[in-house]
Amino acid sequence: MKMNFKNLFLGIVLMAGATACAPSQVPFTNFTAFTEELRRDLENAGIPLNKVQFYNDKPITVKREGINPNDINVNSEGSISIQNGKTIQTINVRPFTPGVVLGTGNGSLNVSWDDTQQDTKGMRFNLNGNQYYLATTEDSKLDYKGSHFDIQSGIGTRLFVNKDLLKQVNVQRETQKGRRVGD
Repeated sequence: MKMNFKNLFLGIVLMAGATACAPSQVPFTNFTAFTEELRRDLENAGIPLNKVQFYNDKPITVKREGINPNDINVNSEGSISIQNGKTIQTINVRPFTPGVVLGTGNGSLNVSWDDTQQDTKGMRFNLNGNQYYLATTEDSKLDYKGSHFDIQSGIGTRLFVNKDLLKQVNVQRETQKGRRVGD
């Protein structure tokens, strides 16, 4: 009886641990990767990209440490004092958080997930192959809101759109029959 209780307890602990580590279930069937081809289709259809709802496919976590310049003082002996210590800023974007395009460039999109409307530039996504990926530096840094952040997670994050968007694009195709001289 004592052995069964230990086995039961161990089983419950293992199941709880496995469930806690399991990735969140995101309905990938409702989304599709945003591609360069889809971007061209939208632009050709006259749909501005800032009217399209974008999503990220992976969690993004960025962090920076710094000191507020207003908290630094130098006394008459030249000693530096910092009043409030250093500041640690962490920004998290959960998978499939809705975002909007704030700016576009040739092969790039700047997307913001900031619901406070204070973000004026967004996170940059660059075209790589046929899809848009979060732009990072070689040393895993991200330029965001005028500061350099260390990427804790999110390298390789892609942009996605809702598949319903594909139904909004009206694609017209026709087959040319040819044209003869003198017609």
